[in-house]
Amino acid sequence: MLRIIHTADWHLGKMLGELSREQEHQMFLDFLLSTIRNEQVDVLLIAGDVFDSANPPQSAVALYYNFLSRLHQQCNCQVIISAGNHDSPAHLEAPKELLKQLHVHVVGHLPENINDLLIPFPSAEDPRVIIAAVPFLRDRDLRSGQSGQSAAEIQQALGRAIAACYQFAADNASAMGKNRSVLIAMGHLTVSGASSSDSERDIHIGGLGAVSADCFPPSFDYVALGHLHRPQRCGKHEHIRYAGSPLPLSFSEANDSKELCMLEIDAQGRINQRCIVIPLPRILMQVKTNTADVAKALGKLAEKFHTLDNAILKPWLELLIDDPVPGDNMVEKIAELTREAPFSVIRILNNRSANPAEIGIETLNEDGAIDTLLNSPAHLFQLRLDQEENLSQQQIEAVILTFGHLLSIHQAE
Repeated sequence: MLRIIHTADWHLGKMLGELSREQEHQMFLDFLLSTIRNEQVDVLLIAGDVFDSANPPQSAVALYYNFLSRLHQQCNCQVIISAGNHDSPAHLEAPKELLKQLHVHVVGHLPENINDLLIPFPSAEDPRVIIAAVPFLRDRDLRSGQSGQSAAEIQQALGRAIAACYQFAADNASAMGKNRSVLIAMGHLTVSGASSSDSERDIHIGGLGAVSADCFPPSFDYVALGHLHRPQRCGKHEHIRYAGSPLPLSFSEANDSKELCMLEIDAQGRINQRCIVIPLPRILMQVKTNTADVAKALGKLAEKFHTLDNAILKPWLELLIDDPVPGDNMVEKIAELTREAPFSVIRILNNRSANPAEIGIETLNEDGAIDTLLNSPAHLFQLRLDQEENLSQQQIEAVILTFGHLLSIHQAE
């Protein structure tokens, strides 16, 4: 029996407003290491977005390398990492030759030779499993731009190019494999119809990179996806699956279960899937209320959490107010109401505001909010674009496409 864990979207270095998630990430990595050891896992797949930005903080880089080092010391497990849209391909690939000594395979760019994407396990001589580690596919990897193309034409060209890339990988993997070789594809992209959350970056190759599940050839026995943060299958396709992020990365994911995807492959090449729930060290909560009832709502929540002991770290709360009163110092009022509370209110938003720019910035600690937004250029761009009232849909698509090109070039440097 071979065991493979599929995970993705770690987003090491991610902040929530001004608040660090480093403790939570460390606890997740400890849990992952323990699971790999106890389950005797053979291969760990990380389908993109290891880091939250192309230039992650040194503390996030240290978490990454410390985990890989501990894994090598404690477990006989190979690691296959493909880059996501938040990752810098050059940054990920820089130590790839050194990481090979730790049985870690890294694919940051789409290589010229498609066979460089294919990783046989346990060996090329006995390829029981062949993994096509396809990274996030940038526009320039897939097509040559042509003047005068509409957004729809570009989207169709991108879809065809992505499908062709996976078909080529599937054909080469089939040629490399033997009768009972299991073929697995990795990917970091949006599949149409899948459920997203607020924490995903909307701009994916100019916002036009979504594909249908049909772009993955049927010869792949399993498709290990990253990019969307909710664990889910793609439509009716049980074998095409998002692992989801190991932590809730925004309050829109507050009620989501987080999990590892375990694949168990028997001697005949049959795959059994099961999910391993990731214990969350910190609870995120959203509470919707109005000015008159805010004290009552917070009091009830405090009573509830005084009787619960299911989180290691203090829960964080986002408070959505339906009817904020202009000039009312709500921040001071909430701070006083929650002084002894078993949770921290870290954000207060106007629940009825139609402008994300008015509601998307940390409220209780606004110092440095601009720095936080600048660390997420696509989110900042989207906030700015949402303020434009006189652009047609065609103009919006053209501007998003141009920004996607620039962001892709910048992230690849």
